[in-house]
Amino acid sequence: MLILKNRRIFVLFVALFAVFQASACSRSTVARDSSTAGRGSLEEQILFYTNRFRQSKGLKPLQLDATISQQARNHSKDMANGSTGFGHEGFEDRVAVISKKMGRVAGAAENVAYGTLDAESVVNGWIKSPGHRKNMLGDYTLIGIGAADKGRITFFTQVFIKQ
Repeated sequence: MLILKNRRIFVLFVALFAVFQASACSRSTVARDSSTAGRGSLEEQILFYTNRFRQSKGLKPLQLDATISQQARNHSKDMANGSTGFGHEGFEDRVAVISKKMGRVAGAAENVAYGTLDAESVVNGWIKSPGHRKNMLGDYTLIGIGAADKGRITFFTQVFIKQ
């Protein structure tokens, strides 16, 4: 979980990584739910569950953006192929690319996870982690979502943007 706001970075790893490892990032297997398969791609399903959670808290849904999703997808691919470690390495660069293509970014945050998880399971893992939950409930309007597989393991990235 990483937050970028007003060009300052706040990295909140205080026990968050351990909590999140135990919930969404564990290597325990959660079978992919075939009942959600008809709802679109894994990334679209993650958007669905994220917005359902936001709406349950009285917040407006996030709009999926192709530019932001490309950055999220690239990060997930990089984690999956080992060109970057699991985490937020390069987050500032991703936000800079988004800003260059879309204009001023007033705030940004990122959630990552990995495991043998379906969309609902990864979103539930983020909800159970205080820092990741804070990002999901943050004052953002746009989201990019990316997922990439490495064997049976999937790497997930959500990038939240406020313009």
